[in-house]
Amino acid sequence: MKRPHYLFSSGRLRRQHNTLCLERTKGERQPDDAPDDEGLPSAEADGGRAPFPVEAVDSLYLFGEIEINSKLVTFLGQQGIPTFFYDYYGNYTATLFPREGQLSGRLRVDQARHYLSAKRRLVLARAFVEAALFNIERVIKYYQPRLAGEEQAAVQATLLELKKDREVLPLTVDIPTLMAVEGRIRDRYYRLWPHFLGPEVAARFPFNKRERRPPSNELNALISFGNSLCYSTVLRQIYRTALDPTIAYLHEPGDRRFSLALDLAEVFKPLLVDRMIFRLLKTGELNPRHFEKYLGGCYLTEAGRKIVVGHWDERLSQTVKHRTMNKKVSYERLIRHECYKLVRHLCDPVGDPYHGFHMWW
Repeated sequence: MKRPHYLFSSGRLRRQHNTLCLERTKGERQPDDAPDDEGLPSAEADGGRAPFPVEAVDSLYLFGEIEINSKLVTFLGQQGIPTFFYDYYGNYTATLFPREGQLSGRLRVDQARHYLSAKRRLVLARAFVEAALFNIERVIKYYQPRLAGEEQAAVQATLLELKKDREVLPLTVDIPTLMAVEGRIRDRYYRLWPHFLGPEVAARFPFNKRERRPPSNELNALISFGNSLCYSTVLRQIYRTALDPTIAYLHEPGDRRFSLALDLAEVFKPLLVDRMIFRLLKTGELNPRHFEKYLGGCYLTEAGRKIVVGHWDERLSQTVKHRTMNKKVSYERLIRHECYKLVRHLCDPVGDPYHGFHMWW
């Protein structure tokens, strides 16, 4: 069975006959933005080789400093393997996609038509926000029975506020207003995180507000890294369909980003990223030594990223009972299924309206 492969070691990734091989290097990876960096490898190869079968590779995630050449790129393209690159700090930076194998001019026209129609675009954008809100409420209600006193009261008050936000969603008349409602929902939700984590964990990982560029503390760094994993996973599933990842509805299409992946990731972040973060911090698998400060920001160390990626891969493999299909499917397959739902809606918006995934447990 094909699975994503995550490479943290640095070295040269190359084609070896009809499979893949990583020639490792000695030493640690150096920051990519060092003033004296000349673009050369941080260390020389030490001769250690780690071959792995290409038949088992669904996609590659490169967290180490990896050298590649055109022969490898050609081989990956022939095998249909997308490759995701991350910088020294764990930020997602680029994707190497094979030549498009799933092409549909009709779908691309339908996708653009829905974007150009203010009414149709708003319908889809609302559906993404509504599904994200529903899944946020499910996460809150999952942790609610564990709380008491003032914490329980804070949760109840937040749920009432979120109910009002839900009532506002159908009344939004444009994308900026909808984005403002979505931002307000997230702010309310994030204010509850110290209660979910408990007093001891919250003391070790203080969290006042969401800060991104750069992440100001450990929890912000963890959210940013988790969200980037979710974004690239959704992008990988979009690639398996004929959808154009640059044409989006909630997030404005722009240069140098796949905005549709941001739209669909909103639906799954509460279930996949947030629940993973709570588990890692509450069990103590991640602690302050797994983070480092650099140039005014806070980032996960390599050891910390390995722990998160291990749990992320495990989470994607977990199965849940799908109420419509009446069978168990993995979270990774759910994301692919969400892409297909969007395809069907774009082709037949009246006969097959899109409703974002709602988690029931």
